[in-house]
Formats: sequence, structure tokens, C-alpha cells
Amino acid sequence: MIINSRASNFIFNFPRGFFQKAIEEKYLNYIKRMPEPYDTVHTFMNAQVQAVTFPSLSMEPSEQTRLYGKKQDYKNAVPHQDLFSRDMTVTMKALDGYINYWIFMDNAIEYFKLFDGLNKSLYFEDLHIRFLSQEGHVINTVRFHGVILTGISEIQASYSDNNPEFKTFDCQFKYNVIEIGVEKD
Repeated sequence: MIINSRASNFIFNFPRGFFQKAIEEKYLNYIKRMPEPYDTVHTFMNAQVQAVTFPSLSMEPSEQTRLYGKKQDYKNAVPHQDLFSRDMTVTMKALDGYINYWIFMDNAIEYFKLFDGLNKSLYFEDLHIRFLSQEGHVINTVRFHGVILTGISEIQASYSDNNPEFKTFDCQFKYNVIEIGVEKD
């Protein structure tokens, strides 16, 4: 039996078009001047993804009182899609000057401007998490449909914070439909 202690066997990327074209153009020169230059803001932001919180699944059983007061539980009639929490969180590595935080913040502000200017979409493109085997083969693909951004966590700027440490920020999403598919060899 092989024991794998790594929990990093997944792939998550924001889909093409997730970041508004104006935002990509605004930050592209800065991204290209970084010590590790990237070709696009899209690839730069995907490289900063650290973790994705998979939604929880829970069911509240239906309770029935039988003869003489005996209580008995049954599975309820809620469709399995509605048993998932419908929340997901993407944790991003915070970089020097919080550049990726500002990119995400600008993109979120543009997204929240419903039907203002060029933003006419209610939902983002589908988000996917692909879970991998130890050999790097895709085992499962989870697809989230009808995705909306619900929030971005705060950052703390502090003059007394001079210690180098790994900092992150969270991006919260809600989705309407989840599809879990097993990949076929």
C-alpha cells in the first residue's frame, strides 16, 4: 500500500475570460516586469492558487414518530444537488504589494457592476477542480455551474509586520449546480 501524504493532487484554474480584458491590460506591464515574468494576468493569477475548499455534503433526516412514541429517522426527499453547501473558497497566495489581491479586487468591482458598461454576465464561466492520482492522472472532475463571486477576505497592512511569512487571502464563491464526474481511462 502506497501512502501519499500530499494533499496537493488537484488542479484548479480560473477559466479564460474570468478576468476582465480591461483588468488584464491594466496590470500586464507590471506582471511582465516581475522576477518570474508571466505572459498573461490569467496565467499569473492561476499560479497563485493555494487551496480550494470543496463544498460539504449533509442531509437532515426526516423524523417520524411510530406507535408508542418510538422515533425513527429516514433519508429525506431533498435532491442530492441541494444537499451540498453551495459555497466554495479559493485561497490565493498574497504576493509583494498584494498585487494579485488588487487584480482580484479590481476584477470583483467590475463584476459587481451588474449590466454596467461591458459587464453583462450574471455568472462566471464554469469552475473546475480536477483531482489527480499519485501518478498525475485525472481521477475526478468537479464542475461548478452558475458561479457568482460573493466576497474577498480582508488584508491587513501593518508597519510592525516585517517578518517574512506566507500570507494568503480568500475569494468566496457560490454556485448553483455541481457535477461530479469520474474520468474514464
